[in-house]
Amino acid sequence: MTTRTRNPLMPDHDNSSRTVTVPTCDHGPVTVWEPDWCTGSETEHQPGGYRVDITHASPDYEFTISTSRGTAVVLRACFEQRPFTERPPGHVPFVNVEMNGDWHPHGSDNLRRLSDSLTAHADRLRDLADRLDGLTDAFGATQRGTQRGTPAAARPEEGRGG
Repeated sequence: MTTRTRNPLMPDHDNSSRTVTVPTCDHGPVTVWEPDWCTGSETEHQPGGYRVDITHASPDYEFTISTSRGTAVVLRACFEQRPFTERPPGHVPFVNVEMNGDWHPHGSDNLRRLSDSLTAHADRLRDLADRLDGLTDAFGATQRGTQRGTPAAARPEEGRGG
């Protein structure tokens, strides 16, 4: 059995198959394990920045819906990890969710709560759709009744292009 020597300054990750060395302004070149899902772009690794700012991020997952004006992005999410941060959620991977122009880190429990909230919002939208059906049915009945009460001479003739 081979035992790997653990470097305390290089967080260890089971989901990594490669390392990356990032030049930093406060610790010089820093070598970290790079998760397989990391895009490895310079914006995540921030060469020349501070070690605490080193970030691993996956591509964004966009959650879209079709609207009457085309496709809209409702929210974005990506896997992220900050191996040297002291702030929550710590060194472990998390899902960062963009809503209303800001990013919100989520652990798995928080992500499930977000999912439950979105499901509840979907249920409310269905309730609104049902109410809208009632309003449009009532509106249609009112319009039909108004046309029935209008003298025939004032109504447009059906079937005659006029």
